[in-house]
Amino acid sequence: MRKTILFVDDEPDVRRTMRYWLASLGYRAIDAVDGEHAWKLVQEHTPDLVMTDVAMPQMDGVELCRRIKLTEATAGIPVIMFTSHDQTDLQLAGTEAGADAYVSKETDFRILRARLEAILKDRTRQSEETQRQVETAKRQTLSQTVTTLAHHINNSVMAIHATASAIDPASPDHARTLQRVCQTEARKMLTVLRALKKMAEEEELKTTVYVGSELMFDLERELTRLASPATGTAATKPHKGSQ
Repeated sequence: MRKTILFVDDEPDVRRTMRYWLASLGYRAIDAVDGEHAWKLVQEHTPDLVMTDVAMPQMDGVELCRRIKLTEATAGIPVIMFTSHDQTDLQLAGTEAGADAYVSKETDFRILRARLEAILKDRTRQSEETQRQVETAKRQTLSQTVTTLAHHINNSVMAIHATASAIDPASPDHARTLQRVCQTEARKMLTVLRALKKMAEEEELKTTVYVGSELMFDLERELTRLASPATGTAATKPHKGSQ
């Protein structure tokens, strides 16, 4: 996919020249007449890079850069500023606003191309590293989820097994006790499955500290929430004849 570059300058001839030049390099080139116009295009197109003049009417390049860098959705877009040698104060202001590079208006196009490609390659590497970190976090979350599921279901199975091993089959009280344990632990296991389904749909995992820094799924919180009247999930009623 072609990368999109936004070029900003209030001179029509300069914009036309840069638009043709960028297109000849294989980029999708869009242009704006000033910072205010450019900011609208940034929000609409989310370009891969912005090249802007500094001194412009309506909104200058420094304010444009500041808005780009202070907005979460656009903060990662690199900004190159075109300046003259006598615009030191504007360069300092642009640096404070977060500009990624400065290029003189008299710079050779070969140097400009090299600077442009270097910045885009660096942004691609950063994006790939961020994606790797996201995938790693997803794998860790999946591992936590599987561990949590096995832990809570194992606890429920062990509770049922321990109760069944200790009862007297001839005692009605023992039978009712086993029934209550089975109902309670079955609800817990169902809660785990419902919560995991909800997590998968919302890509969200509520955890709580289990041992040390080890995180486990917050089952008791979800059990209380899912069993509350507001959720429409009522507790399992005992079978007839269990009283």
